[in-house]
Amino acid sequence: MVVALCAATVAVARWWRVSSPYDAARLISTLPTEKATVVYLDTAELRRGGMLALLAGSKAAEEPDYRKFVDETGFDYRTDLDALAAAFVDNRFYATLRGRFRWNQLTAYAESQGGECHYSVCTMLGSTAERNISFYPLKSDVLALAVSTDPRAVSSIGTGGKLQTSVPRDPFWISVPSAVFNRTDAFPAGTRAFLSPLAHAEKVTFAAGPQGDRLQLRVEVACATPEAAAELVKQFSGVTGLLKSMIEREHMTPNPRDLSGVLVAGTFEQRQSTVIGTWPVERGFVEALASGQIQ
Repeated sequence: MVVALCAATVAVARWWRVSSPYDAARLISTLPTEKATVVYLDTAELRRGGMLALLAGSKAAEEPDYRKFVDETGFDYRTDLDALAAAFVDNRFYATLRGRFRWNQLTAYAESQGGECHYSVCTMLGSTAERNISFYPLKSDVLALAVSTDPRAVSSIGTGGKLQTSVPRDPFWISVPSAVFNRTDAFPAGTRAFLSPLAHAEKVTFAAGPQGDRLQLRVEVACATPEAAAELVKQFSGVTGLLKSMIEREHMTPNPRDLSGVLVAGTFEQRQSTVIGTWPVERGFVEALASGQIQ
């Protein structure tokens, strides 16, 4: 009886793994996310809206190594990737990708690069000795991938469970540990005054999604108390007002195609202990960003 129950449990688990769809929450739940920067990208939605092609740029500008990878594996993110969830922890990278994969070609590619595959787990060296790449199929349309000093780091990615918190519905978002903002010198100069107050937040999530014929950038900041949230709204509004006055003093008009034009359009509100900031982003700004005109 016990054996039969165990066999049934295993069968149900395997059926659930195969049949249950990997939505955003499930892709993320498979990853080791503690103290990690977590990124989610719905490439299928961005592809439908034409935004993926805009951000990806011309195929002619792609690295030769990437083109070789596409030719040998048959996988091109422009057409075959539907969603990606990733976690960055120190110098380790973990990801789950949903799309259309040619597993035999991926296996052959790993082996052709000096790697090896055992029990569906493939390992191979990356661009340096410290960058070991490992991957395996979580499902026929889901690839688990890791890049780490550990050659089998992909074993840290599992079938996952239920997330304790909800995830944004936006096609792109990134959740960042507040400690990242202790050093804002890594960010563009124009954004540092906005980002430095986030060092004291409990959780920070940036998201972007379509709003009519343009994009909307949003930040949600979880603060320790409503008082801390109110102070953060005051700081954000003060920085925005200062930037506006500086532009006016120079007798200039905010340009929606550059960073200053985006930042001065920000609005902020408090919902108990959470601060929500929104910035409308014109398509011209995205085009300038994708073309390298904005650093």
